[in-house]
Amino acid sequence: MTNLDGPVLTPSMLPNAADFDVKDSSFFRKWSQLPSPGDVRKKAESQYLAGVNHDTRRDPKLTPPFVRPPLVVFEDMGLLVKWGSGVSFNEGLTLYAIRLLLKGSVPVPEVYGWRTEGSERYIYMEYIHGQTLEHAWESINPDDRESICTELQSIIKHLRRLKQDPLDTFVGSITRGSLYDRALHTSYMSEAGPFTTVREFHDWFTFLCRMPMPDPYSVPIEPFRYELPDGCGIKFTHGDLHRSNIIISAQKPYRVLAIVDWEQAGWLPEYWEARKALYSVYGSEWAMTYLPLVMELYSNTWEAWDWYTTSMGC
Repeated sequence: MTNLDGPVLTPSMLPNAADFDVKDSSFFRKWSQLPSPGDVRKKAESQYLAGVNHDTRRDPKLTPPFVRPPLVVFEDMGLLVKWGSGVSFNEGLTLYAIRLLLKGSVPVPEVYGWRTEGSERYIYMEYIHGQTLEHAWESINPDDRESICTELQSIIKHLRRLKQDPLDTFVGSITRGSLYDRALHTSYMSEAGPFTTVREFHDWFTFLCRMPMPDPYSVPIEPFRYELPDGCGIKFTHGDLHRSNIIISAQKPYRVLAIVDWEQAGWLPEYWEARKALYSVYGSEWAMTYLPLVMELYSNTWEAWDWYTTSMGC
């Protein structure tokens, strides 16, 4: 479904099965079936014993609540598996929808399918050979940095072309469910939508800092509340555009191969992408010099957004 501005993405367009194969994906042109969950766990164990970690951002030896099973890679199949009880199929559905509707203008790993076994979920996707922009950054000259940012700007513009059904707009996950976003306290994540309007979302978001108080409804509304624009648009949002989630080619000429880690993606106020992109890098060269080349930063929302997220302890 399309309109004059861009393709329309609705929850009804998405697969809703607990086990699903993307049969028209490139994987099934060469292989008859995906590795089973048991195969994935065996591979994870062998990688661990060999000291192999395919996600340099996380240490698989960390203890709960930060532990997450390590990414599993079947190199001969060109396959990466993200798995565990904390994995949401929303990420797989996002990859599916972007490939379907945006036709390569937003480079993402091709998703091949997913599985459920007990409380664990397994998302099977293309393994992207390259390097993270974070890893390569210091070795890239200013001209190449600007070229990459220009490419990223085009990618973000195409992503934001996705539209909702004008008769069913909401702030929430891709499936019209609750949001998963690390800028929200985990205690309230299950209550995070869907919301029918941006204003409804803002009212909820700004109330969270008062939730631990004995009588939260007696506390006056903070002036910061009025700095969050209730009339802004709702855009499909990656939610974690950190340089570690941008994969570029290993050699010059540098190009963006994929944007990865879509677990926090969803429909959010149009400024949210910028707030999250600056979340952990505010004041850095990347934030001050290069992110403005990639996206509009909505600087007038920063102080209020930062106050509320900090007040929650996020």
